[in-house]
Amino acid sequence: MAESPVGSVREVRRLETRARLFDAALAEIAQRGLAAADVSAIAAAARVVRGTFYFHFPTKEHVLVELERIEETRIISELGHARGDLVTVLSRLVSQVLGAEIRLGTLTFRDMLGLHFSSSRPVEDELAQHPLAEFLIGVIGQAQDGGRVRADADPAELATFFLTGLFALLATGAHDAELLHRYVITIVKGMEKP
Repeated sequence: MAESPVGSVREVRRLETRARLFDAALAEIAQRGLAAADVSAIAAAARVVRGTFYFHFPTKEHVLVELERIEETRIISELGHARGDLVTVLSRLVSQVLGAEIRLGTLTFRDMLGLHFSSSRPVEDELAQHPLAEFLIGVIGQAQDGGRVRADADPAELATFFLTGLFALLATGAHDAELLHRYVITIVKGMEKP
């Protein structure tokens, strides 16, 4: 059964409203930070009533989770095929994640990563909702298949350890190029066969 023209017009309007809210929320978060971001100000900037925000996003945190998914998808597309040894691939990944900080601004970037360590982060169970983790599991699995990573290692656990540590370093701002390089080397040494 074909969708009626009225239904498709409603869907277009719904998506336009959602996009305005998303953009307004990101602007508010970039200016004030997640904790201080005001839903009423977001709704006013998007030219809707406050309740419309909650129709599209149950919480402000949901906006950043969606932003993270968009950024992760972008990072993966920029990485392309994972070629090279683990140090090379993980170093490229770190570089791409740092690029997100430049695109998003430090405040939004740190709030987004900080959600990984917050009890207010919306719960997501599906791996598909974590494109960067899925990508990294594949990279580690390929290295394992190639005999470079221990056979008894769990690629999902290794990917989780790597990303959790990386996000913690980046969320605090307590990092520099040398520290991030040592982090990658240390993690890879722990993964590789002796």
